[in-house]
Amino acid sequence: MISKDKELIHMQLRLFRMACREWNMSITECADVFDQYRIDKYIDDAYEIFHVQGDEANFAEIDRYARSKGAIK
Repeated sequence: MISKDKELIHMQLRLFRMACREWNMSITECADVFDQYRIDKYIDDAYEIFHVQGDEANFAEIDRYARSKGAIK
């Protein structure tokens, strides 16, 4: 069985890659957004909901969150 910590890291990585692609950002630009707006923490805090949803639904939540903070136009 995979631990929650490993599942969380895999989820954060998958969602980070989606963000790079969907927001048309380089890895560095996207990492800056994730750091500045603490998106990894947001994913961690929402893990109990996120782990039962698909990546597309989870990314939609991240996108909404980032836009509400002004991170993405």
